[in-house]
Amino acid sequence: MPRRLSPHHAGSWQPVAIADRLSRFTMVVAAALTFAVAIVLLADVVSRAVAGRPMGGVKDIVGNVIVMIVFLQAGYAVRCRSMQRTDFLLGLMPWPARRIALAVGYALGAMLFAAIAAANWPPALAAFGGSAGVAAWIARFAIVAGAALACVNYGLLAILDLTGAEPTLDSELADLRRLEP
Repeated sequence: MPRRLSPHHAGSWQPVAIADRLSRFTMVVAAALTFAVAIVLLADVVSRAVAGRPMGGVKDIVGNVIVMIVFLQAGYAVRCRSMQRTDFLLGLMPWPARRIALAVGYALGAMLFAAIAAANWPPALAAFGGSAGVAAWIARFAIVAGAALACVNYGLLAILDLTGAEPTLDSELADLRRLEP
């Protein structure tokens, strides 16, 4: 039976608890941004109806916020194992082959998100010092942070799966699934 890792477990598993908290936090921030974008869009619609013209900058704000939402949720999606994979093939494999397939998948996912973070770091720094506007540099840093967290979470999943330990979020997800009709 897999051993249970609690967020209060000391020692080498403390990074799991930190990553879980960061993943939940970024997911909550993404949810708040979704609500904020809805308010901005509503204000734009009201402005068009009342004043006969749209609010300035809404297109840029909405575009940047949507990108931020996607990358802020990436880390949580990885930790919850919500990324796309073919489980039925894994179920057909013997355990040693399954471990290799999981390790390759986690490595590829980590490399993808590491490449995204690395590719967006110079533009994030340039946007911070440039005249691109506040929304642009915040969006760039959100991409870097979200991709880096997803990369770390892929690494943690590899460690947890390949050592047979149970991630803390899995038990939470199981509790939530029990509530579904």
